[in-house]
Amino acid sequence: MENRAHALATGIFILFLGGVLALVAAWFQGDQGEKIDFTIVSRSGVSGLNVKAPVKLRGVLIGKVESIGFDSADAARILIGIRVAKTAPLTEATVARLGYQGITGLSYIDLSDPVEGKAAAPLLKAGAAPIELQASMLDRLSSSGPQLLERFSEVAVRLNTLLGEGNQQAFSRSLSNFNEAATQVAALGKALGPTAAALPPLTAQTRQLMAGAGASLQRIDSLTTESTLLAQELRQRAELLDRIGLASTQVQMTAQRLDAALVGGKGLRSQPLVDVWSQSGRAVERVANQIGEQPQSVLFGPQPAPAGPGEAGFDAETRKVSK
Repeated sequence: MENRAHALATGIFILFLGGVLALVAAWFQGDQGEKIDFTIVSRSGVSGLNVKAPVKLRGVLIGKVESIGFDSADAARILIGIRVAKTAPLTEATVARLGYQGITGLSYIDLSDPVEGKAAAPLLKAGAAPIELQASMLDRLSSSGPQLLERFSEVAVRLNTLLGEGNQQAFSRSLSNFNEAATQVAALGKALGPTAAALPPLTAQTRQLMAGAGASLQRIDSLTTESTLLAQELRQRAELLDRIGLASTQVQMTAQRLDAALVGGKGLRSQPLVDVWSQSGRAVERVANQIGEQPQSVLFGPQPAPAGPGEAGFDAETRKVSK
């Protein structure tokens, strides 16, 4: 009976241990429900990538690598079989890269969608178009390594040429000249110290001069205003003088005309007024004398003059006696 009890206990313990192992295996299996198989194609190396390596989509674990091998139809291609969760949002635009896990040297598959905000058809079934594995940063650096080394070599040669003995001597002379220039600038600063100290009084004097110049400008402005008024008054007086000159000219012309009328002048065809008055006076005197001698002439007219020689009634004897 005791042996049977031990056997029963042993059997129960083995069953319990098997269940625990199954649970642990299931836990390590990381079962995420239904899986879908896809293929990733690479034309470059996949160093550090192993089977059971994780597959991540934008940093989220969605599956594992199931197989790695060369393509039987094209040996230049490497086919990587992955198994991911069916719920993973893979699309036809999804691309793959190799990600590196710290300093361990191990790699994993990093899936991403390079075209953001642009809808693409989802991958919902196995056997779809393979996903392209793009070159990683280390692959690009390794491919461009020779060019970088060549450029570094050119830079080293140029630096060696730049730092040659002749350039070093020229640089040393430049430093010496710079030191001399700094010394001269310091001496100039010391020499300019008194001048800088004299600047505040000079500034105050300049301000006073500016204030005096402002007052002078105001005086000049007032003098300019007075000069303008004086010029206007002189202009008015000049106009008055012009009018007086014109009136004087007219008076002079009138006097000349009166002089010509009274005295006469050269080139005048009319008889002067004084001569006319003189002749008129003599004619009046003759008339008065005639009236005085012959008052009857006023009533009967003047007596006719005696007949002259050759005229009717001429008497020579009478003429002689009268003589």
